[in-house]
Amino acid sequence: MLYFISSPIGNLNDISLRAIDVIGSSDYIYAEDTRTTQKLLNFIDCKKKCKSFHEHNEDQISKEIIRYVRDNKTISILSDAGTPAISDPGYKLIRECCKNSINYTLIPGPSSVISALIMSGLPTDKFTFYGFIPKKMNEQNFCFEALKNEDKTAIFFESSKRLEKTITNLEKHLNPKRQIAICKEMTKFHEQIMRDDLSNILSRIQKRDITIKGEIVIVIEGSNNKNKKLSIDASIKREFLKKMSASDSAKLISLITGEKKRDIYKFLIES
Repeated sequence: MLYFISSPIGNLNDISLRAIDVIGSSDYIYAEDTRTTQKLLNFIDCKKKCKSFHEHNEDQISKEIIRYVRDNKTISILSDAGTPAISDPGYKLIRECCKNSINYTLIPGPSSVISALIMSGLPTDKFTFYGFIPKKMNEQNFCFEALKNEDKTAIFFESSKRLEKTITNLEKHLNPKRQIAICKEMTKFHEQIMRDDLSNILSRIQKRDITIKGEIVIVIEGSNNKNKKLSIDASIKREFLKKMSASDSAKLISLITGEKKRDIYKFLIES
C-alpha cells in the first residue's frame, strides 16, 4: 500500500498516532529532504532510513515506488513539512498511480495553508491557494493584477528573503487598505501572525518592526470591487499571447478573474 503522510509544519508533536503507526510499519520511506525527515523519524523513535524523493528525481523514483507497491510493499511518502503534493513532490506520483490503477491513500494532518487561513482572521468561507509567488516580475505583476477583482481570500507561500520586495510590488497593484496577514513560524515557539492593511504592513517591514525570518505564508483579503473592470497592461498581454492563442488566453484569464471570456478575448485581439 502507498501512503502519503502529512508531517508537522513546525512542532513535531503534531504528528498523528496513525502516521507514526504507518511510518513504523513501512518497508520504504521516501522524503523530499532526508535530513529534515530523519529528525522526525528520530523523534518518533523510528530506526528506519528514508530515501530521497524530490522534484529532480520524481519521474524516476515514481516508477521505483510503483514497482515496490506492486510487490506488496508498504511505502510512505512524506513532505518536509505539511502535506505531500501541496507545493511539494507527490502530484506526478499520484497521476501515475491513477494511470496504473495503483491504490493509495492520505494520512491527513498539518497544513500550513489551512493553518494560515485560520490564524489570519480573514474570511474562511471562500479561498484560493496559489502556491509560491512568481519570481519573474512580469508573471508576478499578472498574478497581482488578477487579485484586484478576486473576491476570495488568497493564500501564498513566499521566501522571507523576498518578502519586502514582494509586498512593495503588491501595494502597487492592490488597494493599500486591503487587509493582509503575514504568518511565520506557525506552530513553533516564535510563531507570529501580523495582521494589518497592506500599506501599514509594508511600513512596518521597512521600519524593521517585523522580523523577517523563517517560513512565510501570506494571506490576502478578497476584493469588494466586484464591478471593477479587468486591468491588464500591455506587457502582460504580450506574455500571454507569446505562449498561447488569444482564445486559450481568454479562457485562462476568465477562470482566474471571473470576468467574461468574450470581453477578455476582445481586449486581447485589439491592436
